[in-house]
Amino acid sequence: MKQIYGQSASGNLRDAASTINNPDALILMTSADNFERHVHELADMYKGVPSIGGIGISYAGTSATEGGVTLIGLYEVAACAGALEELSTMPVKYIKRLTDAISAVGAGAGNSACFDFTTGCDGKLVTTLNTELDKRNIPLIGGTVDGPTISVNGYIYKDACAFLMLRNKTGKIRAYKENIYLPTGQRFVATKTVPENMTLVEVDGHPAARFYQDVLGISDEEVATQTFKNPFGRVYGQETYLISIKEITGTALNCYKQVNDMDILTLMELKDYKQIVKDTLDKMQQDLGRVSGIISVNCLFRYLLFQQEGYLNDYFREMNRYNSHAGLVGVGEHYCKQHINQTMCCIAFD
Repeated sequence: MKQIYGQSASGNLRDAASTINNPDALILMTSADNFERHVHELADMYKGVPSIGGIGISYAGTSATEGGVTLIGLYEVAACAGALEELSTMPVKYIKRLTDAISAVGAGAGNSACFDFTTGCDGKLVTTLNTELDKRNIPLIGGTVDGPTISVNGYIYKDACAFLMLRNKTGKIRAYKENIYLPTGQRFVATKTVPENMTLVEVDGHPAARFYQDVLGISDEEVATQTFKNPFGRVYGQETYLISIKEITGTALNCYKQVNDMDILTLMELKDYKQIVKDTLDKMQQDLGRVSGIISVNCLFRYLLFQQEGYLNDYFREMNRYNSHAGLVGVGEHYCKQHINQTMCCIAFD
């Protein structure tokens, strides 16, 4: 399996596609202004090729584009694209589209993955997809786009998920998540929440906003940006999944991930992210032997943090160590059975 990507900072899809000939599958990432036009243009350019598309900041190789377009062409892969509709109400109604895609490509453990773009409802989506993926040991990687629509095979959908089922014909596919934060060691309990609004109301019986501020010694104004350095973490077995804080509402905290009553929480702290990125790439090489490509979703908060720290360009250069890295800046990430925040998740293949 291999990928060829193209990019146009000006938003010219034909320029981005100039080196992508006869692909087996396509991933389109573009701006809101150009999305509908690019979706239809792509379908005309690559008739019959399975494709998914989403809105957002994208990157390829060593550079990102915030208003342009990135196109990934995949080769030596069996692929099938589909949509789960009515995402906010009943996505399971469309689950046969996923099982049909799994059968169509012969997907299974070790050499396959599902890559998705969604317009929201991440928790419900991840649960729905994993009713079929988990029992086949097929990993899910994806994220939330920065807009109300996604595309599948030239069609545009609202309130939906676009998925691309992939089977590497020549080797393995592995899924990874990268967390640049570590727990502080303190543990707390979410004692009152409003899950449907992703609101954390109380922690250990105290108003959540005041609790967060008191532990860190910060003001109201600092809360929204402090999450760059100190997000909450949800402890789940041996894993910790990040929860980004959006804003203070009264004495509660609105978050970017659902929190439930009695969830075990911890505060996270930023670690040596440069070394962690190197370790992730070393792990990929150790697992795969030869890394042919990486398709990733990076959280918007990671993107902004790296930008703020002056590390963003170095990050893309490091991630392009194997000369084939591309992806989307998401506003939520999916890793296997979890909706996560402030994380990089990806598939890597040989």
